[in-house]
Parts: sequence; structure tokens; C-alpha cells
Amino acid sequence: MNCTDDIQSTQQDEEAEENGRIIQLQDLIEKNIQIEQKIESRSFGESMSAIFDILGKANDVVKGYEERKTNSTEILLDSELLRRNHEVVGKAIQYNTNFTDRMYCTAINNVVFKDNAEDWNALCRLACRHGMPSFTNASMLPFINVEPKQHVAKQRATRKVVTNAVEKRPKQSDKLERRGEGSAAVNYVMKQIKTIYRAGNNQPIPYFKLICNPQNFMDTVQNSLIVSFLIKENLLLMENGADGLPQVKLNSNPKENAASESFQAICRLDVELCEKYVKQYNIKEPLLKRTESDES
Repeated sequence: MNCTDDIQSTQQDEEAEENGRIIQLQDLIEKNIQIEQKIESRSFGESMSAIFDILGKANDVVKGYEERKTNSTEILLDSELLRRNHEVVGKAIQYNTNFTDRMYCTAINNVVFKDNAEDWNALCRLACRHGMPSFTNASMLPFINVEPKQHVAKQRATRKVVTNAVEKRPKQSDKLERRGEGSAAVNYVMKQIKTIYRAGNNQPIPYFKLICNPQNFMDTVQNSLIVSFLIKENLLLMENGADGLPQVKLNSNPKENAASESFQAICRLDVELCEKYVKQYNIKEPLLKRTESDES
């Protein structure tokens, strides 16, 4: 807890310092605006002295925090103050000295173009006396003088023709003879359906009455999957009852009906639907029981 409190107090102190620097930078920007409004009534020396004072205070504010990267507001205000100082210096020079852009261009032409020869090195030699070297990180050198990438139009790929697979049924199903949890559960359900079917005088069993488990919805889902597998293997048949709801019955000749045309029945099975048919068929106990291995 002590370590956490120390971290939180440190973060709060840092936030308080950042907020203080932001307020100081905002005050310096306000002073910059006041200097700009009084350029015409002040001498050039007074304006420059006021700007130098702002620059000195700005350097004191950011001293020790030059590599800050987290607070974007502080960095933005610092950049805005620098831009405004540059503009005020330019306006002060232009107002007090009447120095125009045309005069600036003329001075460059006089330095660079002499004796009908163009020599920009002369301007560089003059500027280097008053300039400061700027060092570039070596990792940025590869990006200098990079040629633009040429856009190459991609050719449209030929579309492959996909042929639909033909459904094929196995001549003899051996899935129910396999040993394992899945086959054991299917065999157990099939035995129960046969018992229920014969006890009901070989009458079709309502589908939802067969699969619904009022105590466990996941058992209902598993029963639905197993019954659908038995229907696919032609061990059970599904048809619509007199009430319009699906019902299942045993297939007396599964081998003869194996070659019949397949069909698909789609059903939305959820808890609400399960509860609906539990009430409709008054199901107190599920017709299909789980094996001991499934319950464990």
C-alpha cells in the first residue's frame, strides 16, 4: 500500500507541476499579444527588450523538461509562444525600419548574383557566421533524397471456378459401431427412443417433447444434435404432425431409404423456445436420460 501511495503522490505532484507550467506559458502568450498591440507606440529597442524578456522567462519555464512528451498541451503552448515571438520581431523590424520583402530579395540578389554569375555559396558563407549547427540522427539519413515510389497497376487475378461438391452417402454406416464417448451416447439415446416408440404403440414422437429437458438446456442441445445425427443415418425419420410441429419415428427399412433424396430442416433452438414447449407438452422429466459417464 505504501508503494502505491508513493506512486500516486508522485503522479499528482507531476500533474501539478505541468499545470503550473501551462499557466505560465499562457501568461507569456498574453504578454506577447500586448507587445504586438503596442508595436506602433514603442521604439524598436523597447519591443525587442520585451520579447527577450519573454524568451528568457519561457526558457526558465521549460528548463529541465526539454524532452517532455506526455503533455501535448504544454508542448503546443510552447510552440505557439515561439511562433508569436517570431511574428512580433518581424512586425517590429518592418514597422521601425520600413524593411520590406522586396528589399530582402534585392539584398539576396546582390550577394548571390555578381558579374553575371550565380554563386549561392556566397550567401552560405555569410549565413554560417551567425548560424548554429543542427545535428541529424543517423537513423534519419536513409530518408534524405528518397525517390517517390512508382505506382504499379496490379493485374486482376483470374477467377478460379469452384465446383460444388456432390453429396455422397456411405454405403454402410459404421459410426455407431465405434467405441468412444460420442458413439456410446448415440447408442444410448437410440435405445431409449426405441423403448419410448414401442411404449407409445409405435406412434410418432413429438420432436420437441423428445429433446427438451426442463432442468438443463445444454442437454436439450445435445439431444437435438444426436437426433439430427440419427435422422441423417436414416435410423429415424422426421415428418410434420397434425399440429404442424415436427415429429420423429423409427425407420423400419433404413437401408432401402438410404438412397432417398436428402433434405434439411432448420430450427431456431434457444432457452425461450425450450421453455415454450416444456409448458405445451407439460414436461416434468426429460424423456431422454444421460449416461453415467455424461453426468460425471
